[in-house]
Amino acid sequence: MVGIVAGAVVLLGFIGLGIVLTSRVDSPVPVVVLALGGVYAGWLVGVIVYGAIRGGTAGGQEARER
Repeated sequence: MVGIVAGAVVLLGFIGLGIVLTSRVDSPVPVVVLALGGVYAGWLVGVIVYGAIRGGTAGGQEARER
């Protein structure tokens, strides 16, 4: 759940930045470009946060068993 929230915050940040830039350039292109970049960045941050919270294996035992 925390990974989803972190990804959503990043996505909304990118979209917000695109909206701010739209007022400067009078074009919807910044919103579209930053929204697409925000989707990727949000997914990436979500995966990183999920992996950090979930943690690794206990002492790397799975790697030693193989």
